[in-house]
Amino acid sequence: MRTIEIYDTTLRDGSQGEGVNFSLEDKLSIAKRLDEAGINFIEGGYPLSNPKDSQFFSRASELGLKHAQLCAFGMTRRRGT
Repeated sequence: MRTIEIYDTTLRDGSQGEGVNFSLEDKLSIAKRLDEAGINFIEGGYPLSNPKDSQFFSRASELGLKHAQLCAFGMTRRRGT
């Protein structure tokens, strides 16, 4: 039997909708609930993009996640740009 793993992007991609603006406490609470729901991977955002995402990753260890692995969004840059 194959295993299905879920990679959730709510904290980054889900916050890009019109009128959506998660506070730091919102992001921490959502991450905790995703973990409790059995999500395998939680993309917490891009820590270099803004102070809130950076603070989220600094405080994420407080969550005591039992199931999920926390991931960060990353970017590559073409040489010369």
